[in-house]
Amino acid sequence: MLTRQVDSREKVLRPIPISYLIQTANQFDCDIYVTSEETTANVKSYDEVMNLCLNGYLTFCFKGSDESEAKDRIQSILWKC
Repeated sequence: MLTRQVDSREKVLRPIPISYLIQTANQFDCDIYVTSEETTANVKSYDEVMNLCLNGYLTFCFKGSDESEAKDRIQSILWKC
């Protein structure tokens, strides 16, 4: 399992449509979850992501056969380099 944590209040995340994040996550076989505060959402589920508070510390977890590729792709679209 790979994880990546970021504080969204530091403005290091690129603003992208949630639908784009979900479509990107669905291109991979691995499980992708994001945790904010005490709530966890499946990044492949629109309803779960919409109900998640995306402020504060976010932890993305990737688990599965293509987790490394998924982490790299999600990182490239979300995090400013």
